[in-house]
Amino acid sequence: MAQSELLDRLESDLKKLLELVRSQFTLLPTEALQVRPGPERWNALECFAHLNAHFDYFLPRIELAIHKAKARSWAPAGERQQNWYGRRAIRAVDPLQMDKNRRKSPKRINPKYLQVRPIEVKAFLINMEMLLRLLQQAREVDLNKAKVTHFRWPHFSFLLGDLLEYVVLHAQRHTLQAQAAAPKY
Repeated sequence: MAQSELLDRLESDLKKLLELVRSQFTLLPTEALQVRPGPERWNALECFAHLNAHFDYFLPRIELAIHKAKARSWAPAGERQQNWYGRRAIRAVDPLQMDKNRRKSPKRINPKYLQVRPIEVKAFLINMEMLLRLLQQAREVDLNKAKVTHFRWPHFSFLLGDLLEYVVLHAQRHTLQAQAAAPKY
């Protein structure tokens, strides 16, 4: 797949996700977002808190990777490449495989250990807008050369293209989970 095709798809998916969250979650009262669908299941606010914790780590590093790639004059490549780590991470967060791929979240991004705030949905929208800007900036660099390390396994690095796809799919996955958790109004 061409780098530009990947970024076009991710940008389109991100815009749809932003619209979905704005239309379905921003007007819900905090009490509705705190309804737990099951004893061991996250409520909608916890899903967004988890995503925000993820964004807090990855967004500054994505921005830095883009900045470094621009400084090194890494012009956009034609074809997008993947490494095994990126493929594995993307497969693990695929929203279509939600029931099959359940994993325990690391303590650092697990809502059980986070301070979940009533403003998680607004913070999520702000993070998504920032990610959208970063996707647009990524069009100027080679996604195959820029890399970002993972907080859990610092000896593994995401290629920037893999990380961008991972972050968008991860957001889709947990937004679907939040959608299932939130009562319908």
